[in-house]
Amino acid sequence: MDRWHIQVGRLVGAAIGAFAGVVAVQLMRLRRAEFLPGWPGFRVNHLVAPAGVPTSAIPLTLVVLGDSTTAGVGVDRAQDALPYLLARRIAVARARPVRVISYGWAGARIADLPRQQVAHAGGAERKPNENNPFLPDADVVAIVVGSNDATHQTPPAQYRRSLRDTLEAVRALAPRARIVLCGIPRFRGALRAFEPLIFLADQYARVLRPISRAEAARVGAAYADIHARVPPLIAGRRDVLARDGFHPSLVLYDAWAQVMFEALEHSDAAAAELPSAPMEPAGA
Repeated sequence: MDRWHIQVGRLVGAAIGAFAGVVAVQLMRLRRAEFLPGWPGFRVNHLVAPAGVPTSAIPLTLVVLGDSTTAGVGVDRAQDALPYLLARRIAVARARPVRVISYGWAGARIADLPRQQVAHAGGAERKPNENNPFLPDADVVAIVVGSNDATHQTPPAQYRRSLRDTLEAVRALAPRARIVLCGIPRFRGALRAFEPLIFLADQYARVLRPISRAEAARVGAAYADIHARVPPLIAGRRDVLARDGFHPSLVLYDAWAQVMFEALEHSDAAAAELPSAPMEPAGA
């Protein structure tokens, strides 16, 4: 029996060593891989008005925080970016224009949000010649973050702490805003040539997703479970990823926007109706 245990131990050790070797090789290949640039060539800061709505209607304000998916990496136009697609759904549903501005950037992790993006959106880090901060007047705040924390394996306790700081800061600076937190997406299917790294990222995301859901519930924010809700929306589609095989395409962003919008509409935190559209006096 002891001899059998030794043989099994050697086999397990060899398997672990081989797996570690494959991962090391994939990491080296990944560092040399070409991804889309972090700057998509546009900034999301637009007024989205549905057809038939008077231009005199005072717009709602949508502030978006997060990673490359909030900056528009993966598409060529701001109108195809996730923040704009979400703003368009809100504008149509409320029959009001929506001013949407994104403070996100490529590579952002959750720790970047409370100390940089929230501070910027709230006016604490106002840049020269910049408009007034949008966060204090926000009607809706959308947060899309966590993918980079999964790939970089942010410790769960640190992830929870930074996410809590983010949500509480948003609540304090924008007390009347409805908040939607987007869950971490599935990684499987992206970068197929880099398995098992994608598998490992997916497994780590499974650790972080419940934290996101719990922290959203803690502050009464809506939680958009794109991990579970998006796959049926894109079933059979082969055009869901951008040309780098990693970032979302317009098709995938549109599915994300739909799930985020539905979370806002149907969550307990979003039960109250947004105010009706006041009209500015003529000639204002």
